[in-house]
Amino acid sequence: MELLVAMAILVTVTGSTMLIFRGITQAWRSGQLKTDRYQQARLIFDLFARELSSCVANPRFPFVGLEAAQGVQLKAASAQDAVFFIGSLPGRAGLVERGYWVDAGGRLMCHDQEPADGDYAATGTDEPCGREIVQFDVTYFDGAEWLSQWDGRTGAPQAGRIPKAVKIRLTIGEDHGESFETVIRIPTS
Repeated sequence: MELLVAMAILVTVTGSTMLIFRGITQAWRSGQLKTDRYQQARLIFDLFARELSSCVANPRFPFVGLEAAQGVQLKAASAQDAVFFIGSLPGRAGLVERGYWVDAGGRLMCHDQEPADGDYAATGTDEPCGREIVQFDVTYFDGAEWLSQWDGRTGAPQAGRIPKAVKIRLTIGEDHGESFETVIRIPTS
């Protein structure tokens, strides 16, 4: 009888220990995933702030921000909003063409062309700079209101101008995704 009681206590303690260990392991994984997402968002927003704050108004190289819902994209593979501009980036010579868009696989793509030629769609290189992007929404402040699109091309509503600020909403991760938002002021506007 004493042996049965001791075995029952041993099984109960072992089962409880396993449940506690599993809970700790799941909490660790969840915390690690959240940390990875926050680090990725911080790096992406730092990149956006550094590069967007150096963009310049140039009629030959217009600032273009397209909303995915409108169905017109500069990059054929773009699945969400996209923004393209020209800037004088730190450590780079002359004007550099930059752009951000998300492909169908959820990768945030960074467009780069040096020296700039103003052809955002056909020239330059595109490389991933983020992953598991579920939402990439960009809005533009013209000094009076927030707009869902910005078109600085000749004949467009914002021809030859750049926005005063850009608001970016980013959601990373499909399972319990983390949402982030930032506003980047453009001092050259």
